[in-house]
Amino acid sequence: MRGKIYENGWWYDHLRYITDAYIKASYRHLKYEGIEKIPSDGAVIYAPNHCCALMDPLAVLVLKHEPVVFVARADIFAKPAIARILNFLKIMPINRIRDGIRSVTHTAETIDKSIEVLNNGVKFCILSEGTHRPMHSLMHIGKGIARVAEGAAGTMQEGKPVYIVPVGLEYGDYFRFRTTLYARIGDPVNVTELLASMKERHEKERMDAIREAVREGLAANIVCIRDDEEYDAVWELAKISSGMIPPSRLKERFLANRAAVERIERLREESPEGAGTLIARVRTFTQRRREAGISLESLGRGKPLWRALGSSLAAIVALPFFLVAAIASLPVWLPAEIMVKSLEDKAFKNSFRCGIIIAGWTLMLPVWAAVLFCTLKWYLALAALVVLLPSPFVVYDCFSLARMVRSNWKTLFRKETRREYEELKKELEKI
Repeated sequence: MRGKIYENGWWYDHLRYITDAYIKASYRHLKYEGIEKIPSDGAVIYAPNHCCALMDPLAVLVLKHEPVVFVARADIFAKPAIARILNFLKIMPINRIRDGIRSVTHTAETIDKSIEVLNNGVKFCILSEGTHRPMHSLMHIGKGIARVAEGAAGTMQEGKPVYIVPVGLEYGDYFRFRTTLYARIGDPVNVTELLASMKERHEKERMDAIREAVREGLAANIVCIRDDEEYDAVWELAKISSGMIPPSRLKERFLANRAAVERIERLREESPEGAGTLIARVRTFTQRRREAGISLESLGRGKPLWRALGSSLAAIVALPFFLVAAIASLPVWLPAEIMVKSLEDKAFKNSFRCGIIIAGWTLMLPVWAAVLFCTLKWYLALAALVVLLPSPFVVYDCFSLARMVRSNWKTLFRKETRREYEELKKELEKI
């Protein structure tokens, strides 16, 4: 008989370590900050921003090595294979009102199960925006998180508060595998205290207060661009401002990006005409840069010639490793790349790649182990297996290096683009 979703099964307990390792390996650089803020004296609801499809709940999953139950929109459970993976990861489906009248009943059942999870001491995670959007911004905070939090607070044993913990997720790239992730844990919202202070207020006011607290907590821990219309230009300027900071220094890049966005928004308020001129310039620059196939990273760091030569040398050194890794993991990464091309929602690409690699490479490694130990001496076979272990991730790192080599050489021969970049950077410094 199948147990409750919050109960640990044998497979979950033993495969969780492998799953955690795969998820962490999906990022070139990964940093969590503020884990010590997570309360230990009550029920905890994680509330991350939702910008990178299933990678968002997976980022919360590996925050700490402990069970976490999630909800995700019901339509992604349509395929049985994906549904099994999601259920293994303790993700429950939740219908939305937009999915039809029947969804209201299903949603109420999911909320009841969520409250049951919290009452049994297991942490719960809800993506409070309801749907994902690959942008450095926030959408409307839905009612679901407020209903779960209030319901849990009303049924929790006395002296055990309910907390909502905002989790700000900042990805280096929403569409490239093996990017970076910087996760900031915000100050917990004590829902029990908040509701106690609003006993005489209308239910809607209490719900709105919880949702506003979640919104404020998330906004304080992400780069939040409020204007969708000028989003691309503002984000381009933010990345220019942090271009000299290496991708591995995640916190510094985050702070530089957020400070740049705040300066640009202030400029737009104080000098709309000046801001409009700057935004028009950056739009033109972005278009030319993309048409030329040049990345901001190529423009932002180092002298063009030395950067092009250095990356080319690194690519030559990496070539034999790439060939071995690419051949060894070909049945994993090649089907993944073929299948992601058919995905309409680009934000799902990394989630899909991650799932394929977890499943495919876990099945392939024992095959390679059998082949190696049957054909080589045990110590050579063991060494070869260790070398092959990160193969799928090496492949994607080499893809990234190849793109960088190409971009670096194009940058070298596009003096006008480099000049425009430096001019925009100086304009930013004046704000």
